[in-house]
Amino acid sequence: MPQIRLKALPPEKAVEFFRQKGFKIGFDYRDVWQTEHQAAFTVAKAMQMDLLRGIREQLDAALELGLPFADFRDALLPNLVRRGWWGRAMMTDPKTGEAKEVQLGSTRRLKVIYDTNLRTAHAEGQWDRIQASKEALPYLMYDHTPSAYERKEHAAWDGMVLPADDPWWQSHYPVKAWGCKCRVVQMSKRQVDRMGAKIGKAPQERYVDYLNKRSGETSRVPAGVDPAFHYPPGGRRASLVKHLAERIEQVPSELKSTAVRSVTSEAFTSWAANPVGAFPVAVLPQQYITMLGASTDVVRLSAETMIKQQRVHPELAASEYAFVQDTVDRGRGIYETDGSIVFLLEEDRYVSVVKATASGKALFLTSFRRLSSEDAKRQREIQRLLKKK
Repeated sequence: MPQIRLKALPPEKAVEFFRQKGFKIGFDYRDVWQTEHQAAFTVAKAMQMDLLRGIREQLDAALELGLPFADFRDALLPNLVRRGWWGRAMMTDPKTGEAKEVQLGSTRRLKVIYDTNLRTAHAEGQWDRIQASKEALPYLMYDHTPSAYERKEHAAWDGMVLPADDPWWQSHYPVKAWGCKCRVVQMSKRQVDRMGAKIGKAPQERYVDYLNKRSGETSRVPAGVDPAFHYPPGGRRASLVKHLAERIEQVPSELKSTAVRSVTSEAFTSWAANPVGAFPVAVLPQQYITMLGASTDVVRLSAETMIKQQRVHPELAASEYAFVQDTVDRGRGIYETDGSIVFLLEEDRYVSVVKATASGKALFLTSFRRLSSEDAKRQREIQRLLKKK
């Protein structure tokens, strides 16, 4: 099979995947682990945000324009040398406090950064297209391309055809290893027959235990899959909203309300069109956190609740969910006997209901609606809510 060419597929979905990522600084590649890579861009030992942004900007250009590695390297190299992020240097590991000699920038490292980020972006973009077209093209063929980092398991999977919905792809859809050049080819039943191929069964798994010594986390990883790549395809949106919530939790208290409004306006509409995971929609003041016995101040809207909202309140536009934070900031808080808080914002006619999980580890928006436009009916609704206060 021919080697994958990064310009062979339309780049829109790949670019979309890459651009939705946030940033996460890590000293060791194991500090940003598995699914976190779907939500955050990182380069080990690039410890300054502006340095990380500079590397990402050049990768973005390479991805969008289909630039070869040499162009990517030549555009980035002067800035890395100027910043002193080149060659070997002494650095202190922030996790252990140990000073050690480490490798910063090098041609070899830039090649790994370029290949890994572009190949994973193209693979995630292709996965989106697979899901959109699997009714007409319901099969995937594993296409092993030999590389300098040969894995015997990958070679054994070459030519295997499985349904696109086979669970095996969740742990083996490439890219699944450093330097891996494998890919999948999406096919119709007619194409499978024309090739003389057979629709097979997923091979029996063999697992190995892996300990991430940076986090202390142990995971079971299928043989042939590098532990850092052990995450399912298409999880980028769920990972993204998790990353957004975690990012808001780390913001200073006085800036949290502004932070949640920013992510709501930028990303919520896209998420609401096909919700996955739980999106951060508001931040509660301490008095309400205490009332609910919660250990977090970030209020999330689950995909299940969003789907219910769209069914029960189709009149609400996605942009109106920005008012959830307004109901918290400017509305009246009414504590109910079931352990939830109703936020009533009469001025803008919105009502939000927030409830903590039994453990108090999470806060969820369980309802959001607009008060009636009829004055008499609206007043009755308000009085009914106020009686609970």
